[in-house]
Amino acid sequence: MGSKPDLPGNRMRQEWDQRSRENAYHYIASWKDQWPEDEFLLSGERDVRELIDPYLAAAQFAPAGKRVLEIGCGVGRMSFALAKRFAMVEALDISSEMIDRARALQDRLRIENVRFSMGSGKDLSQYSAESVDFAFSFIVFQHIPEVAIIENYIREVGRVLKGGGLFRFQVNGYHRQVLPFGYCLMWGKSAALRAGDSAILHRPHIKFGKLNSWRGVSITADEVQAACASAGLSISQISGIDSKTMWVSGGKV
Repeated sequence: MGSKPDLPGNRMRQEWDQRSRENAYHYIASWKDQWPEDEFLLSGERDVRELIDPYLAAAQFAPAGKRVLEIGCGVGRMSFALAKRFAMVEALDISSEMIDRARALQDRLRIENVRFSMGSGKDLSQYSAESVDFAFSFIVFQHIPEVAIIENYIREVGRVLKGGGLFRFQVNGYHRQVLPFGYCLMWGKSAALRAGDSAILHRPHIKFGKLNSWRGVSITADEVQAACASAGLSISQISGIDSKTMWVSGGKV
């Protein structure tokens, strides 16, 4: 019998396993090369405080007693901060190496209300329909090299969210031109990584190279809107359009 085809999910898992072995904290939060563990975890608390807390408060959504799904959890940088707010955190990552590190860290921190799971890299199949109250993803979809996979994740968010549930995720919103031999040209404007950053750059930005699980591929606001509509998701806000840090927020009808 022949070997199994090298599916995109398999390639992404192998590449992220290797990055985890090399320098997991850097590849999760790449704005710093070497992270002391306490600073790394504090950065997760800060991001939850800046990126999630205000959004939930504005939506009058109380996380206590509710279940959140974090897509692309890495070693739990934000998962453990989410655990302080939600009754249960479902934390998903494609890398088995990342998940092993996350569980070891969880044991040391003695945090019980986080469940780490390894995903397929294309869907949320281990979660049942209408089983989570809030779905979140940060600096994850930007690393996916196929638009169809990003669109499928969006549809899957619609499947697993309860009615009235909320979502908030970030994508690369650049325009793109896919070229022969796996190359892609992407262009848009630079932007801040986080919503709270004060110095936001809007100068033109161009990227060219082969599509892979680090560079990823962009997805336009129109494509995101179409995927959300097909999944029964209502968008309340899109910010950073045409930037690499385009935020999409809303809820399930």
